[in-house]
Amino acid sequence: MFKSHVPLKFADHANLRVFETNDYSFAKGETLAPIVFDEMADIAREYPIVFPKNEGTLPGALLGLEPGENAYINDEGRWLATYIPAHIRRYPFMLGKAGQQEEGKQNFVVVLDPDAPHFKDPSGHQVFASDGKLTPHMENRFALLQAMQKRIPRTIELVQILENSGILIERTVTIKKADQSKEITGFRVVDEQALNELPDDTFLELRRKGVVPLIYAHLLSWANFRQGAIAGKYPDLMTKAGRGNVPFHFENDTIDFSKFT
Repeated sequence: MFKSHVPLKFADHANLRVFETNDYSFAKGETLAPIVFDEMADIAREYPIVFPKNEGTLPGALLGLEPGENAYINDEGRWLATYIPAHIRRYPFMLGKAGQQEEGKQNFVVVLDPDAPHFKDPSGHQVFASDGKLTPHMENRFALLQAMQKRIPRTIELVQILENSGILIERTVTIKKADQSKEITGFRVVDEQALNELPDDTFLELRRKGVVPLIYAHLLSWANFRQGAIAGKYPDLMTKAGRGNVPFHFENDTIDFSKFT
């Protein structure tokens, strides 16, 4: 979504206005939204949750099965789910790193995408008051950015514990549609067999460290392949893949869309 990043400054943006639109066309190309632990329950109800391959990376809500095609946005730009990931809602603002304080603490600065459609409507909310302070509307937006940032280290820590437990396995999904073939790579899922075979003391340790809710949210989220927006975009995904109502597990690492209508 972010085509460029510009630090938010009163000197440069004193008259800037942000329009809160219900048109999410700006995110049509997003197929994965990074998520933090606090939104896991809401995400699991409507999106499949995956774990990107790179270490130290946040889990993600899978938004589409084909690169550059977000199944949760219709042709009019409406979002096709009740809960919208914070990664999407924060746009066109985000926190960028800006050096370190004493004791190694990280400093952050608010940055924006100057090309975002949110800045094109003159009837939008004022970003700065005349005295250079953020308006109440922007304070609310800033609170979302702060809340996300505070949860990122803990979420990454939980994923790291999962990685160390050895129950995350990599998956590559090949999507065949007509005469084209595309791959979704670089993500991992929880191996249910490995999970079930964990020694009791290992599982109890995962529970003590707070990882079990993340595991179950991830596993339960697979139902969204057959009852969410992805299922709506590909209505025959489950039945023609030969899995009926069984949760989607990518056992064969290949989804053949060439027979889908």
